[in-house]
Amino acid sequence: MKSVRYIMLFWGAFLAYHPVIGQSKSNSLDSTAALNYWYQPSFVIMHDMAIRNRVWIPEEIKNRSSLLGIQHSKGQGGFKAAQGTDGLSQSQFYTEGKTDWRKTSFWGRFSYDHSVEDSTALRHQSRWNADAPLYFGSLRKNKYNRETYKLDAGIQRAFFDAKLPISLGIDYRLGSHYSNNDPRGDIKDMNLQFELSAGHNLPILSYHIAGIWGYGSERANVGYKNEKYTTNKEDPLYVNWMMNGFGSAKDRLKEINYYDIIHRKGVGAHILLKPNDRNKIYLNGRYLNEEQSFRRNDNSKQTYLSLNDYKKDIGSIDFLWSRQMNHKQLIRVALQGKIENGQDFNYTYLANNYTYRRHEISLKTQLGVHQYLFEGHAGMYKTEKKDGVSSNQMDFDQIRLVLGLNRTFQVNEKSEIIGTIGYFKQWSPTHNLSVSELNTGDFGKQILYQDYLYDTASSDNFNMSWVWGTRHAKNNWSIQLQMNYQYRGNLVPVDYTLSSVPGKDWFLGKLGVSYIF
Repeated sequence: MKSVRYIMLFWGAFLAYHPVIGQSKSNSLDSTAALNYWYQPSFVIMHDMAIRNRVWIPEEIKNRSSLLGIQHSKGQGGFKAAQGTDGLSQSQFYTEGKTDWRKTSFWGRFSYDHSVEDSTALRHQSRWNADAPLYFGSLRKNKYNRETYKLDAGIQRAFFDAKLPISLGIDYRLGSHYSNNDPRGDIKDMNLQFELSAGHNLPILSYHIAGIWGYGSERANVGYKNEKYTTNKEDPLYVNWMMNGFGSAKDRLKEINYYDIIHRKGVGAHILLKPNDRNKIYLNGRYLNEEQSFRRNDNSKQTYLSLNDYKKDIGSIDFLWSRQMNHKQLIRVALQGKIENGQDFNYTYLANNYTYRRHEISLKTQLGVHQYLFEGHAGMYKTEKKDGVSSNQMDFDQIRLVLGLNRTFQVNEKSEIIGTIGYFKQWSPTHNLSVSELNTGDFGKQILYQDYLYDTASSDNFNMSWVWGTRHAKNNWSIQLQMNYQYRGNLVPVDYTLSSVPGKDWFLGKLGVSYIF
């Protein structure tokens, strides 16, 4: 484990430093001030689209500009999901850079996150596999420590007079999540994904076809330092439950472990249309099939006992139109959509029991005029979860509307401030929850009802961020400050007495420093 971490750290540092020593290829972004490129929302939206779709790294990632930063976040409040945390303290180290060298584009990003979650209950979990049907949990609130290493990279080489680009995107993450108080959850996760693409560049059109392959694993184990909790159920707070479905939980006193083997495969398509110098139209689409196999080691001939197989189909679109009307006016329009459909095969019942569906669509617009940037965002989200044995079912719609204003202030010739204020409103126009009184115990009901209250509550969100930075030709510094406050409205009525309900608010603050070189 340690050797893998050192390799990731070395490659992250190499990829970030490499732009300084490489031979840069001309790019329209090269003349953009580094501070604006990394922190101005009109550039960030283009940068993030290229990171999601690595075939566009030569188009939208600035050459010979690297970022090295640290950031600390603090979160506190009671407005959270059932398996969320009352308090969060997170530190992050990150570095990113890109260069063109010998007709090949290289991009890399490495990050290390360490977080401490105070008072996390009802699930021993990582933070990425939230819709999985199988996990362990307890009613007692635990303090969790989490470490996550991520290394992402993209490489593109164009052959035959730059008409045939071949691209490779790599995503790798390594996570460790553990609690130091009983019940002691210990979760390790690993994910590796490759996307190989071949394209064709024409004067006003570029297109790429991609193949996707991924592999991952998650290992979970829950134990006790105090042995008395392993032999009785006197204190319900310390009893561990195994959830296998949606509300179908059973208590477990031994063999509280599993490992999850994950396989992914898929295809992607990417199109860029440039009718003239001022317009760019990107259209990206993907289909991904994910299969997860939950198992427990034993002494059988196959060395493991199958618990659950979970399959999920994911389709997504990513559209972005950019128009530069002149050097002081621009417009960006982004549309993203995703459909996820998952279902399991439960080896206890030898049938499908759990189904999960999530549909998302969001539209974002940006209008830049001189030093001002106006933003608008509208999103619709639909989620549905069902359990066949217990007949538990929850479905809800969410609508989100966002307004934002960004302005750049010139402090002097060598520094400036980028300020952003925003507001968003979220509410649930339609929702439904059906819980079986006979087949669902208190542990499952706490999760179902608390999540239902959280997901259907209306909320108002206010956010503000400030970035101060220098504007030298090379070697710049920046300081970032961000604050976010979320306040909920009334909760929908439920006919069940809960040990706790979502609180009134949530506050998150971030402070960071970065070196741009």
